[in-house]
Amino acid sequence: MTKKQIKLKIKLPDTRGQEYDVLIGKDWLGSLLKLIKKQDISNIVIVTDNNIEKLYANKLLHSLKGKLGAYNVRLIIFPADEKNKNQNTVAKLQEEMFKYKCGRDTFVVSIGGGVVGDVAGYTAATYMRGIPYVQVPTTLLAMVDSSIGGKTGVNTKYGKNLVGSFYQPQAVYVDVEFLKKLSQRHLINGLVEAVKMFVTHDREMFQFVVNNYNKILDLDKKVLEKIIKRAIEINIEIIRQDEKENGERGLLNFGHTIGHAIEKLSGYKILHGEAVALGILVEAKVAELLGKLPHKAFVEIESFFCELVDIKKLKSYSIQSILKETKLDKKVRAGEVKYVLVKNLGRVCRQGGKFVHTVDEKIVKQALTLLR
Repeated sequence: MTKKQIKLKIKLPDTRGQEYDVLIGKDWLGSLLKLIKKQDISNIVIVTDNNIEKLYANKLLHSLKGKLGAYNVRLIIFPADEKNKNQNTVAKLQEEMFKYKCGRDTFVVSIGGGVVGDVAGYTAATYMRGIPYVQVPTTLLAMVDSSIGGKTGVNTKYGKNLVGSFYQPQAVYVDVEFLKKLSQRHLINGLVEAVKMFVTHDREMFQFVVNNYNKILDLDKKVLEKIIKRAIEINIEIIRQDEKENGERGLLNFGHTIGHAIEKLSGYKILHGEAVALGILVEAKVAELLGKLPHKAFVEIESFFCELVDIKKLKSYSIQSILKETKLDKKVRAGEVKYVLVKNLGRVCRQGGKFVHTVDEKIVKQALTLLR
């Protein structure tokens, strides 16, 4: 890891002129302290799950209490796991904040993976109609994807991320050192989200990941930093154009139409990145069957993503059940399921100003059948 922080700035496309920094580097605590002191606040609430509490959050609590004696600093936790990413959890967190008499002069620090970031962000977005917060992602998935761009929300019995808001943080602090405590499975889980962006936007970076896969698994800091930085840059480029996912930001959902369906059918036993990897394989096959994606490019995608996920997991779910779940996807319009279609590595189909496309269900069935 380089000693100097890398600063990437997100400037939103609307008229509010809102912008904030994504800082990559070790000295995130110093930057956080400076940011907090600029806020008109008296309460700080650290939100995390019971896994991160033991690993990092307790230490952060003691650090903030020691350095910010004039503030009320508290830690609120909830049980780890995707199944706890729901409205009940948000309600319980907010209830605790009410008990602590937290007003609008409260600042939320989210530290954890994607679930923590989504829950904490949505809690901040809806508590007293919105209070400031920051993201401190501790997983690769959260670093490259879920902590960037202000998507917050929870799952319901009807599907994933169906309730939420776009609510931007004050800053995002990314420290590769957190990845040392990550299992290989969760490292790959996050890598999927980075490679997804390279498949749609950067062929050279896709090849870089393929060529350096073993170094990634060995937690090579320079390699990981390069991947994280480029994935965040792509994310930022898209969000600058389309904060509310009315157009181009839909490209970040490549693999997610099928992926979210599989994730829900598994009862969230399959990790998000694993489900998205399966979704990418299916949706790339769809693009090939439609004549959009050359066979050679599909083989390159298939070859690498089969390293990341066991494609045999597709057989665990009936084709009909997968298709049924896709009908609850957020991209559905007028009953039509939408897909991101790639036309080569680093390139996507953009037709008539549209970034997601309706696909005949027969083609999706065929893709699912061929990959099983």
